[in-house]
Amino acid sequence: MASLLRRLLLPLVLLLSLGSGCATVYHFAEGPVAPGPAEGSARVYFALPQGYPQGVAYIVEETKLLGVLQNKMYFYVDVPAGEHQFMVIAFNGSGMDEAVRGTLDAGKTYQFKVFVTPGFPQPRIYMAPLEATGEDATSRVEDLADSRRVEVDAEFAAKWEKSFHERNLERAGSFRSGEDESTPIEAKHGL
Repeated sequence: MASLLRRLLLPLVLLLSLGSGCATVYHFAEGPVAPGPAEGSARVYFALPQGYPQGVAYIVEETKLLGVLQNKMYFYVDVPAGEHQFMVIAFNGSGMDEAVRGTLDAGKTYQFKVFVTPGFPQPRIYMAPLEATGEDATSRVEDLADSRRVEVDAEFAAKWEKSFHERNLERAGSFRSGEDESTPIEAKHGL
């Protein structure tokens, strides 16, 4: 019972502790998507295009908060080409974090689709890389067209990173060591 109560209260406590002050979690991005990626970089999109069930996902690389998604939202980041590991962390404190890991090639674009599935007592949040061809190619376009682009608030990100630094470092290490399994990013995912 105490475990269930803790899981239900964690999101509220997190919201109150991090939400104090004037920082917002994210804002809707204005203007067109910047051309890119820059030389020597890969562009990575993260999208949560579904409408139901509701969910909040934190996308993290090591301990850096790259973005926060709710339903019908997406964001992108340009990262240096090379080895990367991205984690999706559920807001609900369920501990059901997931990771994708692999080598990103310069000049390529990658897209990860975030999913929310019903669960008890909390929904499950996970992500999967989309392939560059077939049905995934269509999904890449539709997912972004059906969603709004957001950018994480820098002040919120700094507070969040400080609050969850040790936990995220430990989780990243467990995926990197193979203790926890991560989904591979392969050449077929780059466009």
